[in-house]
Amino acid sequence: MKPIKLFAAYLCFLTICACGNTPTAPQDSAQATENAIETVKEQGTTFYDLTLEQALEKAKDEGKYVFINFHTKTCRPCRKMEKTVFPTPECGEYLNKRFVPIMIDGEDNGTGTEIAKRYSIFIYPTYLILSSDCFKEGEIMGAEYDVNNFLDMIKTIMHDK
Repeated sequence: MKPIKLFAAYLCFLTICACGNTPTAPQDSAQATENAIETVKEQGTTFYDLTLEQALEKAKDEGKYVFINFHTKTCRPCRKMEKTVFPTPECGEYLNKRFVPIMIDGEDNGTGTEIAKRYSIFIYPTYLILSSDCFKEGEIMGAEYDVNNFLDMIKTIMHDK
């Protein structure tokens, strides 16, 4: 597949609000780790194959936040982020240490569309940060292909500068 240059929105919206979601039965942390899907072999960001409820429970157990990568199968900026930003050691080191990263397809006609509606996600990619108590800490709308700029946006949300 040829790379396609696309215009990407560089928007960072910092919002704080509570959500109405409550976690379901906890999942064993070791089992959750076994379900991890690594986007790169060694150093990049590890996205876990977990439901939102499972990710919230894992984050609570580990004292972390949840990082949600809302994407769609046809979103080219989403694919470019997944190939260029998330595999980097810098991104992996920061996200893996502080978050339980998961991916949600906002157009999967199932729980993904439900969750996207719950958080008013209409632009892809959108990156959402939730506390383990399901409070929305912030979101980043659009793609940012410069790893340092992307991490700066996340650090701003986390008050980690």
